[in-house]
Amino acid sequence: MQCYCAAARRVARRLTRMYEAELRGAGMNPAQFELMSTLQAWPGVSQALLAETMDVDQTTLSRNVRVLVGQGWVAASEGVRDRRVSTYALSAAGTAALQVAMPLWERAKARVAGSLGDEAVVWRVLGELGAAADGTTKSLVLKG
Repeated sequence: MQCYCAAARRVARRLTRMYEAELRGAGMNPAQFELMSTLQAWPGVSQALLAETMDVDQTTLSRNVRVLVGQGWVAASEGVRDRRVSTYALSAAGTAALQVAMPLWERAKARVAGSLGDEAVVWRVLGELGAAADGTTKSLVLKG
């Protein structure tokens, strides 16, 4: 039986294992790298907006952020307008850790890209798969 979900999950597990192996040298996993990269690009983002941007539920995000705060890589703050709103930013130690991880991530990305062919087609197909899963016709914007 051909199943898009099963095939995508198998590919995701293989990619995750490869990225985990590369990022191990920086002491982080792919989920942490993604979260820290997002915070680098968007410092001071609220938890709700961060969860929406990363397409994860708030419980998963809270668990992942708590680990990074404990490592000293992410700083959590209360919102300026609403103290019930948590905001996050990379700490100096987090920025340094991300700088160590970046070349490892680049190496993993290059390994995958070297096997893909036309990268634009791959990004388009990934976006369309996400849109199909959501039941929309709007292709998701996916990059790295």
